[in-house]
Amino acid sequence: MQNLAPHWQKFLKNLGWYVLALVALIILFTFVRTFPVLLTLWAVALIGGGWLAFQFSQCVFGRDEATISEERVNAQVEQALSYQAQIERLIKSTAHKTDQVHLEQLHLQIDAWTAAIYNLAERLSSLRRDDLIRRDTKEVPKAIADLETRLESETDEVVRGQLAHTLENRRKQLASLTQLQTMMRRAEIQIESTLSQLGTIYSQILTGQSTSHVADYDRISADVDEEVRQLQDHLEALREVKLG
Repeated sequence: MQNLAPHWQKFLKNLGWYVLALVALIILFTFVRTFPVLLTLWAVALIGGGWLAFQFSQCVFGRDEATISEERVNAQVEQALSYQAQIERLIKSTAHKTDQVHLEQLHLQIDAWTAAIYNLAERLSSLRRDDLIRRDTKEVPKAIADLETRLESETDEVVRGQLAHTLENRRKQLASLTQLQTMMRRAEIQIESTLSQLGTIYSQILTGQSTSHVADYDRISADVDEEVRQLQDHLEALREVKLG
């Protein structure tokens, strides 16, 4: 189940609770054949079944690209936190004093790294949930197409000038939205790349701990610093973007 997407995990978990509730009520009804118990059984069956059917349809049909991206990034954040916890466990169990000093410093860097992943994921999530951005992403291309059609058929020069000016502003707005979407995709890819690097470093620490030394500590430390810098660059870029 851990390998399933979060929305499917949630659906299967709710399905399990639904089945358990039905089984419990059916057993109860075999011993207590009363109308309230029967009514509760029917209510759980109908309402719960309807809700599960809705969830299933959302899992299969109702998830747009923004929802898929957010679920993917959220899963990556959870994985980063898992790596962080495992690295902390390894550090606490390290017996060699020299390794302990190095690993404690690396632990602080990885804490900063995980925080950078979390902050970037939060920024991406807030942008995806922004109602104006979601609306404009759908409506601005339609508005541009409408303005282009009206401009082609308009004969009054004053009106044509107004339409042309409005069309130019709309195109600038679309360019800003496109730039934002590109920056968000790049940030998502950076999180994915960083997570794979974090997994590699975890493996290196695990191997080093088993042999009582941390191989290439300086290189690992530099890799962490570079990944944090790249994450922060993406975060600052998303914070500074201005939409028309």
